Amino acid sequence: MSLEGLENLAQLAVSSEYLMQVTLDPEGKVLSSDSGIGPIPSLFDQSKKPLFFADCFLSSDWLKYENNRTKAWNNHQQSFFVDLQKINYPNGNLLKTRWEFFFISKDFGTCLGIGHPVDSQKPYDIQLGEFIDAGDSPQEIFDTILEDRLLGFWEFNPFEKSNSISSGLAQTLGYSERDISKRGGITWKEHIHPEDYSKLQSDLIHHFRSSGSLPFKREFRLVTKQNQIIWVVAFGKTTKWNEDGKPYHVQGLIVDINERKKQELWLKEHHFFLKDLAFQQSHTLRARVANILGLIDILELEQQSLESKRIVEIIKKETKDLDHALKKSIKESVNQNKVFESETGSTAN
Repeated sequence: MSLEGLENLAQLAVSSEYLMQVTLDPEGKVLSSDSGIGPIPSLFDQSKKPLFFADCFLSSDWLKYENNRTKAWNNHQQSFFVDLQKINYPNGNLLKTRWEFFFISKDFGTCLGIGHPVDSQKPYDIQLGEFIDAGDSPQEIFDTILEDRLLGFWEFNPFEKSNSISSGLAQTLGYSERDISKRGGITWKEHIHPEDYSKLQSDLIHHFRSSGSLPFKREFRLVTKQNQIIWVVAFGKTTKWNEDGKPYHVQGLIVDINERKKQELWLKEHHFFLKDLAFQQSHTLRARVANILGLIDILELEQQSLESKRIVEIIKKETKDLDHALKKSIKESVNQNKVFESETGSTAN
């Protein structure tokens, strides 16, 4: 990811109440940050007392940050991950956060970090600025972006036909630190499932034609190096347009929704199971019950002992109770199907 791309990404983080950003020099001095990172607003006045790492995060986490930074630098990585306990002002409470820090200078040390909470936040606390369509409800955003599910960032240059992802997302797709260093960057296009690429491309075109007023948001599948499928949702926006009003640079983030998709798949399978069960109950089991009741009616016409009549009456009663239970079960299955179809918008065949 280029330095200019990182600067744009940092600005996007500033507009989000979910993401946070901070730039630290080699000694841990805060060079810039969003307004929620420290006890005073961002773009700090240098005449005042400067902020340091320990003013924003638990001081004992510095060693963890320093070790990860040194390891990443020695391995020629573009970025590194670290979990930090952020100090919330003015109450001083600690918030667990996860960060990806990017090296932004040729010399060892200065890093730009993009972070997000590890603990769930209330729906109304989570906003992604222009990433999120105005039509999305806070609850939908809350359901989409949960703890530990932000996979990484992506960017795209339509003119140069270039695209790339952050090293964290590349590692999720199965690339080692050596792979990333050797290739000099991993593209996201090559990992989009072939069946989903055209829809994603169509959504990007609609975003461009609306001059950015229509946000980009698309659920699709990523394919890892090991051919594993990961369902994700991508949010994005055009951060730079050329003089002709054409998109020049697009950036966004990718969130893991794999577990939600697994649940949706299970619900669909359960839905089809209920439909098949209702069919079997209605057309097979009740037909057999009707045959039994017909045979019982014939038996009742025959001469029988008192004991035989009593047994036939018991069989007839139990058979009618079974038929009633089947009808009740079929009705419940049909009602569950209707609820499922109304919630998912699916249409029964």
